[in-house]
Amino acid sequence: MMHKLSRAALFELVWSKPMTEIARELNVRDQHVAVACDLFDIARPRAGYWQKVGYGKPVERAVLSTEAFSAEEIVCVGV
Repeated sequence: MMHKLSRAALFELVWSKPMTEIARELNVRDQHVAVACDLFDIARPRAGYWQKVGYGKPVERAVLSTEAFSAEEIVCVGV
């Protein structure tokens, strides 16, 4: 299954919940989400980010870079 999202929408998803949850909602593998992020220069949370969020620790959220792609660029996630 293929899903089309803007870079901005995928960025917001990636920083709002863990990749495994996003993958489950989109019915794709989490690797598909990661590859789409990497191909379109979308920063992802580092390992341990969601654990820190869960414990209420301070975390830094990346900003969406628009150097290579615009925020409105369409990203395909899936097989």
